Amino acid sequence: MKSAFIYNKAFSSFKPPKGYPWSVHRTEATYKLCNALNLLKHDWIQVQTPHPAEPSDLFSFHDKKYVGLLKEANSGIFNERWLSHGLGTTECPVYAGVYDYHLLCTGATLIGVKLISEENYDIVFNPSGGFHHAGRDFAAGFCYINDIVLAAKKLLDLQKRVLIVDIDAHHGDQVQEAFYESNKVMTISFHESGKSLFPFKTGFENEIGRGRGKGYNINVPMPENTGDAEFIWAFERVFPPLARSFEPDVIIAALGADGLYSDPLSHLQLTNVSYSKAVKEIVDQAKKLIAIGCGGYQLEDIARTWTLEWAIMNGLGCSEEDVVSFGGNFWGDGVCSLQDRDHFITDETRGKNRQELERIIRSIKKEIFPVHNISL
Repeated sequence: MKSAFIYNKAFSSFKPPKGYPWSVHRTEATYKLCNALNLLKHDWIQVQTPHPAEPSDLFSFHDKKYVGLLKEANSGIFNERWLSHGLGTTECPVYAGVYDYHLLCTGATLIGVKLISEENYDIVFNPSGGFHHAGRDFAAGFCYINDIVLAAKKLLDLQKRVLIVDIDAHHGDQVQEAFYESNKVMTISFHESGKSLFPFKTGFENEIGRGRGKGYNINVPMPENTGDAEFIWAFERVFPPLARSFEPDVIIAALGADGLYSDPLSHLQLTNVSYSKAVKEIVDQAKKLIAIGCGGYQLEDIARTWTLEWAIMNGLGCSEEDVVSFGGNFWGDGVCSLQDRDHFITDETRGKNRQELERIIRSIKKEIFPVHNISL
């Protein structure tokens, strides 16, 4: 196995406005914790330094005029005419270096494509990727350049079958939009329902693709307050059979951690225990894996979660050596303290949410499974 962690200390040099939820320190925090726990010090693991994407890399999806406006916004001086493209809003503010930062994030995802396709890597992880709300000619939801779509399009150019699985709390609306009529890319998204969370208007179970893409777009909108047991129950009934049937050459996994109960920007009640179980299943189904961070707005919690997931991607765990080395600072009671403790949810809430998810899974099995000859 060959595995790459994508890291550049330059990520942390950018300075979005104070109070902006998206932390540019997410990669550094995850890298430091992985490094402290010896999760980067193995023969098959390399730390790879990304470089910014070239502007020409963006044009397979993004409008040239929009890219030009984003480049202008790099000065940090606001221009009112950018608002029609989502630039300069509270969710996508203009600040000095905004274009440079997102070029670097995109370059970090695209180097994953290169490592997978040209250098025989099996797993690549870019914690700074996952901008699934960026549209062809607009920014939205903290997302300016859609690195997921760009990576998938590069893989399609290489004649690869691509499965995109997204476990971020928010629906990846613009990834869905980009491939809604394609049967070359399968998109599977587990997210909080648009009835209660941004982007509100998309991500429902009846959005199954159009034309050749019918049956290749799958959504599992989870009710607010969904917990671990209900999420994993739904994940295990949807993702593995579809992944086995589609047989992708590469899986792109958006590992948003904003479904954690501690996160301020969703209403899900997950712990990283269920997230890590989902990641284990993704790894088991992937011939090649490009993992990207996506959302998450409590820095310490997302760093712990992504560190735990990185360990799982690489088949690493709580060894005796780790326990001795860290004297219980990170490990204790035989259980890795990267893991969250159990989170209480009432039986009434769990029962109600399970009932809703059962309805959604029935719909998916009825509308999607027959397209792929999956027995019910």
